[in-house]
Order: sequence, then C-alpha cells, then structure tokens
Amino acid sequence: MFFLGRTLFLLACLAMTQSTPPAAQSPAPPDAFKGASVADLVKQQFGPTFTIATTLPKTVLTADLDGDGVEDLIVVADSKDPLPDSYDFKYEVADPYNAFFGMSDPRMTAGFNRNDPRRNHDLLVIFGAGPDAWRSATPKSKFVLINVPFDTVEVGRMLVKKNKPPIFVIRAVEAEIMDSNVFWDPKKKNWKWQPGDTFQ
Repeated sequence: MFFLGRTLFLLACLAMTQSTPPAAQSPAPPDAFKGASVADLVKQQFGPTFTIATTLPKTVLTADLDGDGVEDLIVVADSKDPLPDSYDFKYEVADPYNAFFGMSDPRMTAGFNRNDPRRNHDLLVIFGAGPDAWRSATPKSKFVLINVPFDTVEVGRMLVKKNKPPIFVIRAVEAEIMDSNVFWDPKKKNWKWQPGDTFQ
C-alpha cells in the first residue's frame, strides 16, 4: 500500500512538471509603437503628408531587410508628393523600378504614374536600430520607395548569390502581370527592383 501511494504521488508530481508550457511570447504586433499606432509612427517619422493606404489587404509588414539582425518595417502609404518633406524628416526617396530601366532620379520620376492605382502607393521603409528595432525614436535610416507597381505586397526571400543565404525582400505582386522583388543592396547602399519569383 505504501509503495502504491508513493508511486501515485510521484506520477502526480511528474504530471505537474510536464504540463503544457506557456505559449511563447509573440513579438509586439506591427501596430504597436510604444503605445501608439503605426499611423502615428508614419506621421512622426515621415510627416503629415503620408497616410496608410486603405485599399489593400496588407499594409504593414516586418522583416530584416538590411541583414543586420534587427527587424525593419514596411508600410504601404499614400502621399501626393513625397519629396518636399524628405529634408525635414530625414528620409531618402528612391525609385528602384524606374532605376531598373535607367531613370534613377526620383526628382524626375516622382510624378510618373500617380494616377495608376498599381503605382500610386509608396512603400515606407524603416531600418530598425537597437533593442526597439523599427519602433526606435531614432531609426537607422528611413526610405520612401516610389513607383513600384503592385496590387499587394508580401515579405519573401530571394537568393542573390549561390554561396550566400537568401535575403528578405519586399515581394510586389501584380495579379494580372507578374511578381517582382524590391530589395536592399548593402554594397551599393541602394534599393533595387527585379522581376521574378521569390520563395517564402
């Protein structure tokens, strides 16, 4: 009887220690910016002329786009003219799509396709810094990518070199035409657009 009681006691203790572990803490959702919304973050980091796009199913994404191990933020936003506030809010305007075709000056291409629903959204990118990553009050750098054609955007991965791991890219999906990739080139310190598939 003593042996049976002791065995039951040990089994009960074992069952308690093997209970389901608590769920892993998920990272703060993209709409959390130290208690403020991503809309507030956009206003703070890029200025009042930008608003988050409302016509797309996915407008906020996160990934380590520059490969430094710190999470970065991508926001699909609208602005009538992204250039004037770039000085005050210290962001760089880039046009990787037209640069692919030889027209890399966004001052020349900013007015292109503003009435085309596939190309009139901007991609706001914040390279995160420190433990707060993209939520940092002083991010590593900020960009506004203009004229990239897409119906929806996703995060994908792409092999750039055979002997290096795949990098995270912004996958621009045009439902009736093609997919393309927008990615950061750390050597040339610029954004590139490239047609083609990615894998997730």
